[in-house]
Amino acid sequence: MAGCTQSSGTGTVTPAVPVTSPPPAELSAAPEAAGTAVPTAAATGTPETVVTIVHYIPLVKDVKDSALLFSLQVPVDWNPSTYRLENPENYEGFMYQTDLVKNNTFYIHTYENYRNRDQNYRDDARRWVPAPNETVVNINGITFDRFESTANGKANVTYVARQTCMNEFGYLTVFSFSVNTSNRFAVEDYDRVVASYRYYGRDKVGTMPGTEIPRIIPENEGGSVRSATYSGSSSAGKPASSSSSSRCPNR
Repeated sequence: MAGCTQSSGTGTVTPAVPVTSPPPAELSAAPEAAGTAVPTAAATGTPETVVTIVHYIPLVKDVKDSALLFSLQVPVDWNPSTYRLENPENYEGFMYQTDLVKNNTFYIHTYENYRNRDQNYRDDARRWVPAPNETVVNINGITFDRFESTANGKANVTYVARQTCMNEFGYLTVFSFSVNTSNRFAVEDYDRVVASYRYYGRDKVGTMPGTEIPRIIPENEGGSVRSATYSGSSSAGKPASSSSSSRCPNR
């Protein structure tokens, strides 16, 4: 037998050298030396909560003002109305306000551009605090300067049509709205209404689809026209010295 010296008869036996096991450190190192990964316990954690935000987009309807040559699409539960505004100081011509959402939340001004009045609207928006973000947008062939400013949980937005983008009757358009920023989709929803706005020629508007926007005399004005509404500046209405020179795209 290996490790033994054996002879016939009586003799001594040399005991075998005991085989010892490697220390634990050697055993644990063996898999690494062989390139085998050592299994570890699976990590555990708290499951993440997934919140789904649903953006509800209401059905819309077509409305139009044949006298002012425009149409647009609004949510089916809106009931817009138009009334004449009292002329501001140093202004001649006709001005109208179409209330889309009451209490001056969302409205349209349609006016004759006497003394470059479009620039008054721009100047007024540029005095907002904080200063507004200004962009130029084209909506169905009408070029607007768009102003947006957010403060104290409110977003204020105004669209001012370029002077060269009058309709066939010589009217220009301003959109203005104020929304609560707690509704993350409010600005987007109102912008969608603005994006549906169109001019029509006097010979075409009558045949265009849409419910006619009623012309009213506000009950709380005692039968008189209502004062013009602005976004906060008392200087709006004074003659401006400049206007936009960009040309309106063909419609």
